[in-house]
Amino acid sequence: MSQIGNITLGATMVHEVPRGSTRTSGDGVTLSDDPTKLDVATDRFIRNQLLDPFVPSGRDIIAVPEATADGQELELIPSLVVELLADDSRLPEHSRTIAEHLFASQVGAASAGIFLASVGDAVHVGHCVILMKAEHQEGVRLQQRHADGHIVFEVEHIKELIVGQNSKVYKIAALWVDDNGEVVGKMVDRQNGVAYADYFLSGFLGMRLRHQAEMLTKHFLEAATEHINTAVHADKRTRYTRAVVALMESPTDNINTAQFIRTSIDPEDRDDFEAALPSEVRATFRKDVTLVKAQIGGIAFDLHDGEVHVRATAGAVDNGVIEVNAADQVVVIRGVPDNITAARPPKKHS
Repeated sequence: MSQIGNITLGATMVHEVPRGSTRTSGDGVTLSDDPTKLDVATDRFIRNQLLDPFVPSGRDIIAVPEATADGQELELIPSLVVELLADDSRLPEHSRTIAEHLFASQVGAASAGIFLASVGDAVHVGHCVILMKAEHQEGVRLQQRHADGHIVFEVEHIKELIVGQNSKVYKIAALWVDDNGEVVGKMVDRQNGVAYADYFLSGFLGMRLRHQAEMLTKHFLEAATEHINTAVHADKRTRYTRAVVALMESPTDNINTAQFIRTSIDPEDRDDFEAALPSEVRATFRKDVTLVKAQIGGIAFDLHDGEVHVRATAGAVDNGVIEVNAADQVVVIRGVPDNITAARPPKKHS
């Protein structure tokens, strides 16, 4: 895991990025021409409240060169990072290019906000580029003035604070060049938690996770689940899903896909099951459930096109509390509910 700490900001550019969904309206990024001078309090707040607490534990990422006619070249953001680290006087020009690229990369639902770009320094990595997108934060400022011997307070509504105590930072990337000459860094997506917006990592940054085990594990689980629910006979779905869940929860460090198919999938289904998996997960790979923790630990049953949703532990299935009878097209739940409460209807899957 890469180490980084005690980030300090140098020259800083701030631009305004509209919602991704307004791209078709003709609105664009509002670009600044010159660096924004951060006062001491704002600089300290960004570093102490937004960067230092989150960036060191962020996801390790590494640049992905793109194929060209002449070989391979870095994608846009990594190449600009290399140039900025060599000459930070290019920050105004490059930050505008980066901000426009962020807007072009956004998905339609991406929130509006401010985009901050800075060339700074940090312990363990030295010179680094900080890219941050945050939502606008509204607030009020209380000012005191004297009028006719009386103290009067005036309240000013501040519509466009860069950051405030309740600011919700959506995306942060700290990027630098390592000892091997590769563009690497840390990525934080505070909106999506342990997950992340793919448009930000690959579409915008042109990078990938350094540790691929978590992605391979996610791809295996998603592909296996999709195949089980679309191509496997109904009377086998529960058993196969239980096997996948058990594999995810097992203490084993690796997933041996061939062994799993041989021991958990019936002979007549094995070829189709293997063919449904991405090629990169058909060989043995290291298991990392970081990205799928919310999807394991139990089994969920959707019935009648999502009208009924039943969620249970794998143990409840093993113990017969829930029984799926595909032949009679029924799901039997044994027991009396401990609680019956009003609730939202189940979310239907399209």
